Amino acid sequence: MDIVGYADRYSVRAGDTIRFMVSSKLPSYQADIVRLIHGDVNPEGPGFKEEPVQAVGTLEGRFQELVPGSYAAVEDSPLLRLKGSFTLLAWISSTTPSKFSQGILTKWSDFGGAGFGMMLDGERGLTLCVGSADGRVERISTGVAVRAPALHSPAWYFVAVSYDSSTGRVMLYQQPRTIWPMDETAAVVEREIGQLEVAENGLPLVMAGYCEGEDPSGPRIAGHFNGKIDRPALYGRALSLRELESLRDGASPSEVGDGLVGAWDFGRDFATDLITDVSGNRLHGNTVNRPTRAMHGHNWTANHIDFTLAPQEYGAIHFHDDDLDDARWDVSFEFQAPLDLRSGVYAARLMEGGSEDYVPFFVRPAEGATLSRILFLAPTNSYLTYANNHSYARTEYSGRIAWEPSTPQDEYIAENHLNSTYDVHTDGSPVFYSSRRRPNLTMRPKYNFWYLRLGRGGPWQFNGDLHLVDWLHEQGYVYDVATDEDLQNEGADLLKPYNVVVTGSHPEYWSSQGLDAMDAYLAGGGRLMYLGGNGFFSVVSFPPDSTHCIEMRRSAARPHDEAGQNNHSFTGEPGMNWNARGRPSGRILGVGSSTGTGFDYSMPYHRLDDSYDPRAAFIFEGIGRDEVIGNFGLKQGGAGGVEIDRADYSLGTPPHALVLATASGFSDHYQLIMEAESVGDYSRGRRRGGSQNPLVRSDLVYFEGPAGGGVFSVGSIAWCGSLSHNDYDNNVSRITKNVLDRFASDARS
Repeated sequence: MDIVGYADRYSVRAGDTIRFMVSSKLPSYQADIVRLIHGDVNPEGPGFKEEPVQAVGTLEGRFQELVPGSYAAVEDSPLLRLKGSFTLLAWISSTTPSKFSQGILTKWSDFGGAGFGMMLDGERGLTLCVGSADGRVERISTGVAVRAPALHSPAWYFVAVSYDSSTGRVMLYQQPRTIWPMDETAAVVEREIGQLEVAENGLPLVMAGYCEGEDPSGPRIAGHFNGKIDRPALYGRALSLRELESLRDGASPSEVGDGLVGAWDFGRDFATDLITDVSGNRLHGNTVNRPTRAMHGHNWTANHIDFTLAPQEYGAIHFHDDDLDDARWDVSFEFQAPLDLRSGVYAARLMEGGSEDYVPFFVRPAEGATLSRILFLAPTNSYLTYANNHSYARTEYSGRIAWEPSTPQDEYIAENHLNSTYDVHTDGSPVFYSSRRRPNLTMRPKYNFWYLRLGRGGPWQFNGDLHLVDWLHEQGYVYDVATDEDLQNEGADLLKPYNVVVTGSHPEYWSSQGLDAMDAYLAGGGRLMYLGGNGFFSVVSFPPDSTHCIEMRRSAARPHDEAGQNNHSFTGEPGMNWNARGRPSGRILGVGSSTGTGFDYSMPYHRLDDSYDPRAAFIFEGIGRDEVIGNFGLKQGGAGGVEIDRADYSLGTPPHALVLATASGFSDHYQLIMEAESVGDYSRGRRRGGSQNPLVRSDLVYFEGPAGGGVFSVGSIAWCGSLSHNDYDNNVSRITKNVLDRFASDARS
């Protein structure tokens, strides 16, 4: 990836401006705006399609670095410029204790040797750094490493370092919360270093890192700490051993004599980047690159797994050296979408020689413009949740290592430690946040996820949704496009003007506000075409001040998820799937999310008795009574597959819904998931593979809604991959067109 970019937003209205941030290792590159139509390069299909819109021109290349790593910072203040005695302290749980030179609480200039700081230095353990005004640098360690925590067995340590300028003595205090007999990780070290005047610096006080240099934009932070920090504090004097022990045992920092400069309570403002100083000195700060908040601290009792019920027990922040919320690249160029530019899927195409990148975006109708009857709702929540997914790098599939960086995008993702919420951080902890303010290289035309088609690769998410965009284009439909993020910001008002809303192939992730908007739209007579699988299934949330970032938690459902971290820091709501939250997808779609998942072969549909009901006659117009539906397609050879849903009245399918057709006979790569089972269906000994379990199937479902509304669901990610077969003349295309024509019409019967 000699050229790579991202945009400042996912969607823009015609007439408005979108900005692009580009990093180029090449001296120049060509930038153009194109309309994307079909992104799948599979030679069995229509091939890649784009239309030129506007040439931006030849631009000067400039390399822009990705700088991951989260930390918290408090701006420099006279109160922080301590020249004499001081004490730094915190509770910590280090997830990479062998890593050298991790900052815990520092006002330290590593490039100048000025100031003071508390570090963790691998096998050397807790370390004090102090630089004097005469250029002397002291670095003293306990010489004892701390333990790494186990998944459900935290290793909390109360750590402190102090310097007494009146005596010239330092003390390092490293004590585990639970002290076992013969525990070699506990240490108290005292040493004489002589009297000195601490060298001042104008740098911020940094938590979970230290300053290694300065750039034009400000201090450069390094030494990122992996793990949790809880209740850090700074005193302007050297605390005694007894005072440190009282703080370890639960005393408030303000109760331990005088000299308190700052004490930061991370058990507040969970949804923001604020950190609050409770000392009274108002030395508040901010986190950078969104470390994980609402994490239980050293005093967690396990009596509550909801941080809103015991915020005082969730006073920790988990920092990571690969967190990245905002790449903060400079703007390379802008594009003002013409007022007459039709709504659709577009991209900034960046090219030079054999290097290229596409930065997709969506154009909405201009403010006040006449809208079409059809809205394609691009599932950007899912694009963002899966952004830069490389979780399969750690698994095996079909007898080989599953994920290898085989494309330029994969290589860039691996080299720059870009994560999706399906990945884990470098310390093995789960990723809860994902941001669009960085390159998302899996959201690209031409990009294939390797694990489809038994490792041969195939389009997924955004590139898979271009199958539908291409079909709409070839059929001559006039339609508008909006995104999940737009729905989050505008609610039901976004959907209300449209006769029909059409989903993409995998609209899995929904916020409560998004579901509320869809419920209101359907209750008011709206019509929905769910043309995907595993949709409306999992919970995401947005921070209150922005929609560039989402949060997703799985309630300790994965082996690396820690107990007690269920609830979203942004909203406080449980981070489970919507079935478990009492809002099953079957209630909206008529099919229950994710009956099974498999990445080998897709299957066709066979008509059921309900398909001959007069209510469904319009759907099957032009389809033979015994015609097999979708025994072809670009998604693993059939219209039913990849991730599939079934009708189940116990999981919310409306009682009047028609189950029109079913795809079954899947291989044992398709495994039934417990979340998709009703209570009566589940038994411990049940075989769960597609060849043995009749519940592993995909159903076509139709039902009427209030006020002339209705829902048509295919329950398959593979459906849209069959639309272009035989030059778009096929029964999957015909059924989709039949339904869309009826749903888009103004007729209400």
